[in-house]
Amino acid sequence: VLLLQVAPEEFKTSISRVNACLRKNLPVNVKWLLCGCLCCCCTLGCSLWPVVCLNKRTRRSIQKLLEWENNRLYHKLGLHWKLSKRKCETSNMMEYVILIEFLPKYPIFRPD
Repeated sequence: VLLLQVAPEEFKTSISRVNACLRKNLPVNVKWLLCGCLCCCCTLGCSLWPVVCLNKRTRRSIQKLLEWENNRLYHKLGLHWKLSKRKCETSNMMEYVILIEFLPKYPIFRPD
């Protein structure tokens, strides 16, 4: 159903923007994670705080990007993209996924 409403080029462009944002932020997060893990015993875990903050910042930038995409195109098509936290099927870990929801159509011609 989604492919009927969104042109493949638009879908690819939106996903490319999300991937570019992740490509920009994740290498920095991984470096801080490795540094934090190496120093974790000496700092009693406080060295992992920069990783937590960077992950929040990355998540926030993805949410802002999805909101921009929604306002630019997807709300006009009756769709809403959002970032959602889900439990992995194969393990007990959590992951973030992009959910594409249909917006309800309001009957504007029906009387109150």
